[in-house]
Amino acid sequence: MAASDSHPYTPVYPGPNADLLEAQARVCTGPHQTRPLGVNASDFPQPEPLLETLLKSIAGELPESDAASAAQMGAFFAAMTLRAYFPNATQWSLAEEAAFRKHRPALTKQLPPEIQYLMNPERSYVPANPTEAIVVNALEKILRAKHLSYAETREMCEAILSDDVNPALKGAALIGQRMNRETYEEVRGYLDAFFGPEEVQPIDVATLTHFGQPYDGATRYFRPTLFVAAVRAALGEASLLHSVDAMPPKNGVTEEAVLKALGANTQLSLDQTASLITNESVGFGYVSQREYCPDAYNLRELRVHIKKRPPWAATEKAQQFFSAREANYMVLGYYHIGYEKPLLQLAWERGIDAAVAVKGEEGTSHYALRLGKPSTSDRMAINYSQGFRRVNGVREDFAMDIDPASYEFDYTRSPRPEVVSAEAFAETGVAALSGEKGHIYDRILLNTAIVDYLLGIYPAPEDALARVKSVMDNGNALKHLQAYVAESHRE
Repeated sequence: MAASDSHPYTPVYPGPNADLLEAQARVCTGPHQTRPLGVNASDFPQPEPLLETLLKSIAGELPESDAASAAQMGAFFAAMTLRAYFPNATQWSLAEEAAFRKHRPALTKQLPPEIQYLMNPERSYVPANPTEAIVVNALEKILRAKHLSYAETREMCEAILSDDVNPALKGAALIGQRMNRETYEEVRGYLDAFFGPEEVQPIDVATLTHFGQPYDGATRYFRPTLFVAAVRAALGEASLLHSVDAMPPKNGVTEEAVLKALGANTQLSLDQTASLITNESVGFGYVSQREYCPDAYNLRELRVHIKKRPPWAATEKAQQFFSAREANYMVLGYYHIGYEKPLLQLAWERGIDAAVAVKGEEGTSHYALRLGKPSTSDRMAINYSQGFRRVNGVREDFAMDIDPASYEFDYTRSPRPEVVSAEAFAETGVAALSGEKGHIYDRILLNTAIVDYLLGIYPAPEDALARVKSVMDNGNALKHLQAYVAESHRE
């Protein structure tokens, strides 16, 4: 995919309606997590006034800022339809059934054809164009709790990235697949729709590690990935980071935001990013989704309107853009248990030599400075790490908790920064790479050393910790970070 020119983000959806968002938070989820509306009289929102709000939105009786959007309604009605296939406890409540009986004549008369189709898939719907037809064909399965093949998923996702599909159908397809719990083939389809394996380019470095973090950023804990990359560069290990400037609705601090606070150019193409990675004075790179898949970047606001994260919020972390001569590694963060297995399988099938998935702070691969309770057979603790190494073509899996206390990090809790902002992260990260001790220094040290140990780059964690500490204390890691900022403006 070609790099895009920089462009300001402009919202393309009215609303969203706050009451409908609350309803979506309850019903647009899995078979066992859904909470029916109106079970108790004190519940909010109640289904009957909610349907009245939807009808007012359609009739234009609400201000545009308060109106329910097409994407919202698509997600909501798809969820209500899918719940017919859920266990009894998460199917429609009596209040929901009563509300729909009362308002069905008005809904059938006033809702646009695409929403009526989502409410009742037995109705026929004529797509507006061939691209929209792809999504409608997928919905024929999704709305009946069936799964898509890899090819169907990739084609559907590519259609959703276009401007040729009604937002209601986009919202319905994305929420529907999330509620159906994506299969591995569907996960693979989402990943490749953004940047396919056929687009991966070889670059002239011995090894390369892709770091995949949630694109919605950090709001509670320091985000060390950028500084980890600078440290690894000083140790001769190249890294690639990818994210966005900000991702709603969380809009946390991302790597791109920290780079911008440091004064770096964040508008680099993939070719320019490759030049920085292969530049020995830099040794790492960052690419924005705005550059590698501008159509996906332009759908950021859609995430607000469908309330729940779309399936690609998990898969985009496993993107691979380049391949190195000798060895390729991948580090992935995750929050929801179950996604780590398909993400690691994606890395294996791509030929990655070693990968690690970490249940880290805020869904990242970042280790907390205190373990807390260890993992059990039915509960994965923060710092739980699993992955594989490719040894003579054979996959060797591993899984373990990482306890910082075992490496002499003595914390009673995992500390939070006093200020959570890109500017604060930039300042404290630079201070740590200048040798200033404290919890920011310890986070960068722990995260760099343990990840490289788990990937098999260093034979023992103690060796990795000593090497990382040396380049943090002697200023070499800081030099690589400063070189990135300077060289990014020369590309």
